Amino acid sequence: MGRDNLMIRVLLLQDPVSSNNWGGVQTMTQTLQHALQEQGFKVTALSWQQTNFVELLYEARHSDVLVASHNFGPTYCGVALKTLTRKPLVSWVHGPLLEVLQMSKASWWKRRWLKHVCGYVARFVCVSQTTESSLLGFLSGACAQSNVSSNRGNSSSTSSCKTPRTVVIPNALTPLTGNVDSFVSDVNTPSLTNLSIGFIGRLSQEKRPHLLLETLRALPADAQLSVVGDGVLRSELEDAGKDLMTNGRLKFLGRQVSNRNLYTPYQVTLLTSKYEGCPMTALESLACGVPCVALPIPAMRELFELDAPYLLAHDETPQALAITILNLMRRPKERVQQDMARIVSKHTLLLFANSWQTVINEAIN
Repeated sequence: MGRDNLMIRVLLLQDPVSSNNWGGVQTMTQTLQHALQEQGFKVTALSWQQTNFVELLYEARHSDVLVASHNFGPTYCGVALKTLTRKPLVSWVHGPLLEVLQMSKASWWKRRWLKHVCGYVARFVCVSQTTESSLLGFLSGACAQSNVSSNRGNSSSTSSCKTPRTVVIPNALTPLTGNVDSFVSDVNTPSLTNLSIGFIGRLSQEKRPHLLLETLRALPADAQLSVVGDGVLRSELEDAGKDLMTNGRLKFLGRQVSNRNLYTPYQVTLLTSKYEGCPMTALESLACGVPCVALPIPAMRELFELDAPYLLAHDETPQALAITILNLMRRPKERVQQDMARIVSKHTLLLFANSWQTVINEAIN
């Protein structure tokens, strides 16, 4: 820990944790706060919505750098504080922006406003190359696309096209607790005759949870699926899966406290998202020794293709997911565990903390 870090004050602007926004962004915001504190930074974390603006302004004036926990609300607030204090602003981009805006059917006005806001950001931290490419595509169009190839491997981009300065820092894994009492599950001990599958995540449109039911129907009758999580689509999914629930093949366990027991009851987990940035549920599943089978969306290809391509379905259909799961069950478990360990090793807390330290120091300087 250098003495310089002890003198650097960081204001971390974050969303309040609620039943509507729980998930990977909140997990990673807490991880970032702890990682920076371990590096010696003095971090003040405040909810931009729940904190009086006068207090936010006071903290900004007494900080050296502003960090927005994602590129919407916290960044909007960060731009206002930057304008008043002239402190550098770092914006953390989690999801692929083009896809997020398309899914939310963002208006032309919102897109123009977001581009204007992003002009005030000193540095963008993207959780994956997929996220970086999407951000550059949104902000700079064809100009950005020509610079993506020069932006690989944690390097910042500077070009005559005035593309934003970006850096790729993959999400980090923190150890998950193993408190058995904090998890409600009636899953039987996995066996060769009963295939036990888990899904952990929000039941919202971008996660495409209806594909889970179709995948289960494409699997042998002894396959069972447990859905851990909650969201606006839960009642709709329960109606669609009544027959599977009656047969004991489908269970909805609701939202649970994050720990190892979200993953360890299962032989495999599923990820059916339309888009991702750097999905924590997939990484956590692998870290718990449970392979995660996913659709071949760009972020998952980036995560799996080099070390474990067999975890990717060959297309985005439930039939392809079912085939991938069955093929996975035939693979030598020792080899699968080795491949997963290599992926996990690229997401250590130390690499994450050191990369963020570099970004903050560069933003200040």
